[in-house]
Amino acid sequence: MRDTTILRAIHSWTARQPDAPALTSPDVSLTRSELATATDRAARHLASAGVRPGDRVGVLGGLSADWAIAALGAIRLGAVVCPLNERHTPFELGDVFAKLTPRVVVAAGGHRDVAEVAGKGIADPPHVLDAGTLSNIDVDVALPPLTGDPSDRVCIIATSGSTGLPKGVVYTHESLLGAFFEWSLQAPELMGARTLNVSSMSFAAGLLNGFLAPLVLGGSIVMLPKWDPQEAMSLISSERIATMAGTTIFFEQMAALPSFRDTDLSSLDVVFIGGNPVTLGLIEAWSAKGVGLRQAYGLTESLSMVTFPTVDLSVRKPESVGYGGVLTSVEIMDVDGTPCPSGTSGEIWISGPGVAKGYWDDAQLTEQTFAGGWLRTGDVGVKDDEGAIRVVGRTKDVVISGGMNIYAAELERAILELPEVLEAAVIGVDDDEFGETPAVLLRTSDAVAPERIVDHCRERLSSYKVPRYVVFRDDPLPRTSSMKIDKKALRNQYTSIPGQHSRFGRRH
Repeated sequence: MRDTTILRAIHSWTARQPDAPALTSPDVSLTRSELATATDRAARHLASAGVRPGDRVGVLGGLSADWAIAALGAIRLGAVVCPLNERHTPFELGDVFAKLTPRVVVAAGGHRDVAEVAGKGIADPPHVLDAGTLSNIDVDVALPPLTGDPSDRVCIIATSGSTGLPKGVVYTHESLLGAFFEWSLQAPELMGARTLNVSSMSFAAGLLNGFLAPLVLGGSIVMLPKWDPQEAMSLISSERIATMAGTTIFFEQMAALPSFRDTDLSSLDVVFIGGNPVTLGLIEAWSAKGVGLRQAYGLTESLSMVTFPTVDLSVRKPESVGYGGVLTSVEIMDVDGTPCPSGTSGEIWISGPGVAKGYWDDAQLTEQTFAGGWLRTGDVGVKDDEGAIRVVGRTKDVVISGGMNIYAAELERAILELPEVLEAAVIGVDDDEFGETPAVLLRTSDAVAPERIVDHCRERLSSYKVPRYVVFRDDPLPRTSSMKIDKKALRNQYTSIPGQHSRFGRRH
C-alpha cells in the first residue's frame, strides 16, 4: 500500500521544521509541533467517543483554531471530515445528519445547542462534542499508525446550493494531493507561503484552499474569522501574507477603503479571485499596488481552482479565467460531448487529478456528472483563438427570452463596468412578449438613471440581451455563505417586477 496521504506530507514538514509557524488565529498561535500535539490529542478524544476509520465526523462552527484542530484530529484517525454550514438552521442540519449519518458532531464557537436540536428526530443522532475539549483535555487512547491509503476518503463537502439542494462532494487523499501538486507547478510561490484564510471552513475555499493546502505545501495559515476589509489589509501587512484567495467582493471592499492607497501589500505574491465577475477597474486598482489579481475558475467538485491565469493574461483579458491546468484539461463541449470550435459556447468539462471522486451516497448523480473521467460542470464557457476561456454563465443561471439564451454572468459583467454600480444581479422575470426577460437588480454608489444602464448594455451586447427592467436597491444584495450572490433569494423576493416597474423596449 502506498503511504501517499496528506497526513504524510504534514507530518514530514513538522519533522523538518517543528518550530515554524503553522496556525495563527485571534486567540492562539501554534507552531508545527504544537499543532501536531493538539491534533493527536483531538484524535484520541474522538477515538474515545467511538470514532473509527471511515466514520463521518461533522464539524460545526465559524473559522477558528478549535475547528481546524478537530478536523485534523478526525483525519488523523482515518475518519471522514464533514464540514457543516454554521449558518444552517437546525432543520437544515437535520437533513444533512440524515444524509451523512455522522457518528460524532464537533461543535465550536457556541454551536452545540444548534447541533443537538438538529439531532432530534434523527433515528441515530450523532454524539455532540465541544471542540474546545478536544485539544485541552487529554485521554489515554492509542492512535493508529500514521499511514493510510491514498484512495481513502478525507472529507465530504457540501456544494453551496446555488443551483439546487446541496450535494456531498467526496475527496480522497489522492485527489487532494493531485490538486495541490498541480497548484505548486503553476504557482511555485505557494510552496511554504503564509496564507490568509477568510473563508468559511464549511466550503472548499476555506477547508481545502485556505487550510489543508498550505499545510501540505509546507506553509502556514492566518485566520480572519469575521470578515473586515480593514483588518484583512492590516493582517496582510503585519503578517507578511504571501497568498490569499476570495470572492470578488472582498477585494472590492479593500480597494474602496481610504487606507488602501498607503497600506503596504507588497508581500502578496499570489492572489486568486472569483465567484463573481471581475472588472478591469478592480484589476487596475490592485495592479497599482503591485498586486496582480488572477481570476481563477473552478467549483467544489474540482477543488475550487483548475485554471491559473497569469497576471499578464488577467490584465490583457480580464474576462478570461485562463487556459486550463498543467495536468488538468478544461474543454468546451456541445450537447453530444464534442469539443466546440473557438468562439462557440458550450458546457465546461474538466478532467484532472484534483477532480472529486463523486457524490456521497448518490451513484446515479455521480454517473451523470463524472462519467467517462470528465466532470460536467453545468457552467457555460467559450474559448477564443488563443485558447483563453471565458465563463459565460451557468446552464441553470440562464434567461430564455424568445427562445434565445441570455447568460446572467455576461450581462452582469457589462453592467459592473459602470463605476457607480457596486453590485448587480440579473434574474429572469415573466414577460408576455418573450415569455421571460432579464431584470437587473442594482446597488449603486450614486444616483444613476436606469436609461444609462440600458444604454450601456445596448452598446456592448446584442439587443436581445439588454435588460427590460432596472430595479435599484438600498441594501446590499443577499449572499450565500460562500459570499456568492444568492439568486434564489432574489427570485423569491422579486416575483412582481413586471407589475411594479417600468419596462424598457418595445412590446409586440
